[in-house]
This record gives sequence, C-alpha cells and structure tokens, in this order.
Amino acid sequence: MFRSKYWLRGLFLLLISGIVFLFLSLFGSSSNFVSYRSLSFSKTDETVIMDESVAIDLYNSVRVICIILTMEKNLATKTSAVNNTWAKRCNKHYFIMTTDLHTPDIINSEYPDNRSYLMHKIRSAFEFVHDNHMDDIDWVFKADDDTYAIIENLRFLLSHYDAKKPGYIGFIFDKFINNGFMSGGAGYVISRHSLRQLVQSGIRENTCPFLTQNTSTHLGEDRAIAQCLEIHNVPRLKSRDVFGRDTFHPYPVELHFFGGLPGTLFTWCKEPAVEGRNCCSQFAISFHYTNPRSILLMDHLLYKTSVYGRTLPKQIGRLMQVGQNRP
Repeated sequence: MFRSKYWLRGLFLLLISGIVFLFLSLFGSSSNFVSYRSLSFSKTDETVIMDESVAIDLYNSVRVICIILTMEKNLATKTSAVNNTWAKRCNKHYFIMTTDLHTPDIINSEYPDNRSYLMHKIRSAFEFVHDNHMDDIDWVFKADDDTYAIIENLRFLLSHYDAKKPGYIGFIFDKFINNGFMSGGAGYVISRHSLRQLVQSGIRENTCPFLTQNTSTHLGEDRAIAQCLEIHNVPRLKSRDVFGRDTFHPYPVELHFFGGLPGTLFTWCKEPAVEGRNCCSQFAISFHYTNPRSILLMDHLLYKTSVYGRTLPKQIGRLMQVGQNRP
C-alpha cells in the first residue's frame, strides 16, 4: 500500500511534467533556439546557417559574367584560389590564358603570356562574351587572378543601374585619358549595352584602331578599354557608398586599412584615397594584389564566419552613390 501510493504520486508528477514540457514546446517556450534542421543553410555549404534569399534573387536579376586574366603557370596557385572562392559566385566565369588545355571555363588565347599582350587577350575575351552570352548576361566583370571579389556586393551596386544603358564602373585613375580609366587589377564592369558598343563598333568597325592591333604594346588593357569606351561616350558610373568610401580597391586590404599605399595612388586617383578605418565600404567589392592564401582566408571569414545577433535588414535604403562621375 505504501509503495503503491508513492508510485502513483511519481506517475502523476511525471505526467504533469510531460504536459508542461509539451505546452512550452508548442506555445510558450522563451528559448531563442530551434532545431537546426528547421534553419536555412547556405546553398554551397550545408554546415553554414545563412538566409541567402536576397543574394539568390540578385543572382537571378543581376547577371554577371566574370572574365579573369591568368596564366597557365598559375593554375595550381592563383587560378585555383580564385576558382574555388569568388569565381563560382558569378553567373558564369572564364579564365583567359594561353594554353593547350580545353575546358568549359577557359578562353584560349593565341597571344603570348606577357604584359605586352594583355590588351589582346582581353579584347578576345570581350569578343567571346559578346558572341556567346549577350542574351544571358547583364554585366561583364573583368578581374585578375590576384583579385579578390565579393560578387554579392557587386550585384548590389549594379542593381542601382540599368544594364541596357551605357555604363562603366570601377576604381578611377585620373590619368592619361580625359575622363580617367578604371584600374584593371581592382576589376571593372561594363554594361551589356557598352559591351555591344565596344565589340561591334570599337573592334569590328575599327573605331578604336589602337585596340585592334596584333603587335605587342605597352598600352595597358585597362587604359585601352577605357579609351575606346570614352570614344563612344560611355559614362563612368559612381561606385562609392554614401559615406564616400571606396568599393573597388587597387591594393590589398591591409594596405588600405593599415596604410602604406604607394604615393602614386594619391596623385592618380580620381577621388581622394583614404587609409585607415574609413578606407573601405561596408559593401566592399574588390581588392587587388591578394595572394592565394589571403584569398582563401578572406573567403572563409566572409562566408563561413558569422557574428551572432548581427543581421542586415532586407530593406536598407539608399547606401550607394548613384549617377555619373563628373569629368
């Protein structure tokens, strides 16, 4: 009898505890934690909890094809680092090199792998994109194999502009050309409309004869492209944020942040260069002269590390400067 009474009391308490637990689980739990199975995960890494819905929407609405200058000797180092990180976030990407390899992501160049033929290689790449991708891209992003790029931020900037209109975006050097030219290493972007102007008129109708020569030249590819776009009145579009911070950067992040940028940058840049904590936009897009280890490290910190409790609102208002840069 004594044991039976305590057994019934224990059963009753167990039943009450179960009911309370079920009620809290369904209706009233104050915990912020839920089963990890109900969370959103990165589409590229199932161990990373992340809501990528906005980025996916931009991926579909702002289509970017990336063309990346490289060399066959860099395949296992620089090219590999870029290919395994930011390049895969482009809607389509190609590496431009002189090689006997034939893979879907390589544009084979007939020109020697040296700086005297960079213009020729880029010209061929723009022609290739024009002939094969005009119907499925909005913008063309040109970069180097030592560029690190955050493609989602690039799409965010480009979402403020219309690819059906002429436009050209990047880090402006106020040198050599009336309206300046965009740093090739920091990467520059050309709208679909301007790609058509560049290829159909500049190259094939030979309105830019300096761009169609086949001999070696000391004219940099970024200057040559800029000069041709200027002939066709393609406007240089703004790329800084509303706080005046750069999004495209012609040097590694540590030089922009800690200081040590070369003096020529301060005399060449269109707008005053800034070192220190205000060097770089929250929506930074690119950094040049980034070695493979740094590319892999930056990518890990940006895409596999989060600060708990800090999220970006989906509606953030106007954070980028929009419009044409004045001559």
